[in-house]
Amino acid sequence: MTSLHFERAFGHMWSSLPIEIKELHRVTDVSHFNGEAKISRGRSLPARLTAWFFGFPKAAEACPVTVTKTREAEGELWVRVFGAQRFQSRCAPAPEPGRFRERFGAFLFEVDLEVVDGEVSMPLRRGWVCGVPLPRWTLPKSETREFVAEGRFHFDVSLRMPFGDALIVRYQGYLEPVSQTQ
Repeated sequence: MTSLHFERAFGHMWSSLPIEIKELHRVTDVSHFNGEAKISRGRSLPARLTAWFFGFPKAAEACPVTVTKTREAEGELWVRVFGAQRFQSRCAPAPEPGRFRERFGAFLFEVDLEVVDGEVSMPLRRGWVCGVPLPRWTLPKSETREFVAEGRFHFDVSLRMPFGDALIVRYQGYLEPVSQTQ
């Protein structure tokens, strides 16, 4: 079997990950996950427009979440459904280990993978729009982490405007595996 996309992205850090995080990133064909999230949204006009443009979920205290990951030749299609709202991206390993790239339409972002004590941090490294590099000062501020609590995979994704630090969206919660198709 060819190596898993995220196993390649994590490189030598893969072996230090908790099984619950590996399970979420071990996509061999199609994997399904269910859970719940709390979603906060920014109130400034630029933050609301950015969240709308990327299709980020609306604010909710306890929202059901489903995530379907489908393996593709070079990466994975991630379809996230928060309540009735759906958004998707494509993720693939970056050319160098310890990073991955996530595409939202014309936007491509490269994210570092850092593992400390079994917790994954994912700081945003750089971005492009239509293949043109974005200046660093235009990138959103991202505080994203994955961790295990009470035997479950948890996520905490926070995106802020690049200037002024206004919240765009924050979604935090848990996911559990439903099934994986081989």
